[in-house]
Amino acid sequence: MNTTNLNKELLLNSVSADSRKSFNMFYNIYYAQVFRFAYYFLKNKEACREVVSDVFFSIWQSRKKLKEISNIDTYLYVVTRNEANRYLNRSQDFRHVPLDKIPIHLHEKEYESPEDELFNKEIEIILTQAINELPEKCRIIFLMARQENLKPKEIAEILSISENTVRVQMKIAIEKIVAKIKPVFPYLTLSVLFSYMVRLSF
Repeated sequence: MNTTNLNKELLLNSVSADSRKSFNMFYNIYYAQVFRFAYYFLKNKEACREVVSDVFFSIWQSRKKLKEISNIDTYLYVVTRNEANRYLNRSQDFRHVPLDKIPIHLHEKEYESPEDELFNKEIEIILTQAINELPEKCRIIFLMARQENLKPKEIAEILSISENTVRVQMKIAIEKIVAKIKPVFPYLTLSVLFSYMVRLSF
């Protein structure tokens, strides 16, 4: 077991033992990750704040189980998904709220010419639009793979779907994104396109 995993295990054991100080540390470490994942489902920051609060409350209520969890990241994704679904079920009108735009940020460079900066902004706008236009399941799976670096098996487990469904949805997402980008940037390769994408920032 590496040092990072050992530290996680110690923290979870401490939270399980009713340490509020450790729970505060846990909250600070995982807040951004939980918020980001909630945003994939809800696409509304106010809704995400409420769901994140529910997630951590649920975790504290079930803290005795934390010491038995082998993969805390997967556990957090599942809890967040469940709380997001509960929120959507409570808010029938929420589905009709216009979707916010996801801010996709480009890799920072030491220096960018005005031409490079303009080019990057154009790609950012089109990428954001392309991702937001994906069907809901397709969009969530794509973001989980690209932004969370999760494998198809992990995504399938979190969303309770088959690995084959994950792979099919990823293929659909990539095809739709490429179809959106290619007419504007015909010489941009897929690898270069994805190199522009980094973790979402909210």
